[in-house]
Parts: sequence; structure tokens; C-alpha cells
Amino acid sequence: MDYLKWSEEYMEEANLVLRNIDRLREKQKTAPLNQRQTIADNIQKLRVIYYECVHTAGYLRELAKERQNAA
Repeated sequence: MDYLKWSEEYMEEANLVLRNIDRLREKQKTAPLNQRQTIADNIQKLRVIYYECVHTAGYLRELAKERQNAA
């Protein structure tokens, strides 16, 4: 199993999520008042996903280093 490649895939996904967050922030600026809270809730959910992806990518990167040093 290539943990480094897997880590990179998680970081790519994190970057996609971050772009969606940015897009929602822009949308929130011009959204009607009654939709702003829903957009804010969606941004918060995406932040959780983003941080989970970044954390998992870091974990996999460290695991790849450990495996490489053990070999």
C-alpha cells in the first residue's frame, strides 16, 4: 500500500473542499438574509471535512515515513 500517494489524494480532496468553502463564502455575501445561516451551516460542515482530510493526510504521510525508515 502506498501511504504517501494516499496522503496526497487526501490533500487533493482537502483542497477541493477548501475551494467549495471559498465559493460558499462568496455566495453568502450576496445571499438573501434568510439563506445566510444555511450557507454558514454548510461552510461549518465543510470545515470539519477539510480538517479531517488534512489530519488524515498528515497521519498517512507520517505512516509512510515510518514504513520507509523500517525498510
